[in-house]
Amino acid sequence: MNSGPWTYNNGAFLPSNEARVAADDAGLLRGNGLFETFRARQGHVYLLDRHLARLRTGANELDIVVPADVVRLPEIVKELTERCCVADARVRLTLTAGAQDGQPALLLQARPATDYPPEMYAHGITATIASVRRNETSPLTHIKSLSYLDNLLARREALRAGAGEALLLNTTGSLAESSTANVFIVLGGDVLTPPIADGPLPGVTRSAVLELATSAGIAASEATLTVDDLRHADEAFLTNAVAGVLPLVSVDGRDVDSGEPGETTRRLRALYEEAAATA
Repeated sequence: MNSGPWTYNNGAFLPSNEARVAADDAGLLRGNGLFETFRARQGHVYLLDRHLARLRTGANELDIVVPADVVRLPEIVKELTERCCVADARVRLTLTAGAQDGQPALLLQARPATDYPPEMYAHGITATIASVRRNETSPLTHIKSLSYLDNLLARREALRAGAGEALLLNTTGSLAESSTANVFIVLGGDVLTPPIADGPLPGVTRSAVLELATSAGIAASEATLTVDDLRHADEAFLTNAVAGVLPLVSVDGRDVDSGEPGETTRRLRALYEEAAATA
């Protein structure tokens, strides 16, 4: 089997250079569509049902009909990663609104999950506070819309400043999320993350970490957070489905506490990785 890039494209597995969407697809013309990104270990995706539930919620918000073949998502992901010969994969699902009077387009692509190398977990990631603000009043804040330019601009700003990530504040100045992840702090032994009303995406990994922490006897809850809270935190970390739990050790050149990954962060990462590997 050809181990080059493959794409699942509207019911068929095709070499990626043969995958197509219509030139008048609303996803291409207007950014009208959704995406999900997740990690497939040996073809298996931890909490795939939650990714699918979020996709359906977003599709309902945008009046996009979810194709019937999403019920086969576990099989599709497994075959796609096998065709690409990738045991540990970063999988991107894209659902567009489709062409006028046409069907929505569903595409899945896989590549090696190399976004977060081991040294990043050992030493942590740095971030800047982005000039871009998250509009917590927008419906798009709570779905994974293809309209993702705010996040890309924030991330580009961070990279140009020599940081690995960008943290976005909302219109009131409270912490919302990062450009690619949810954000947590550890303060006085409590694990805290911004509530959905403050503008973060309702992350699948975010919810899993809150549950894992509670089950392990670690106090974990939602709370409105400020930049000052972040500066006084004992630890900070980011979460998304590809990275899992990623230590955040510096913001705008200022260390979070010691500037090293903290014990609670390491513990939660271990709990998450164990859950993801054994589910």
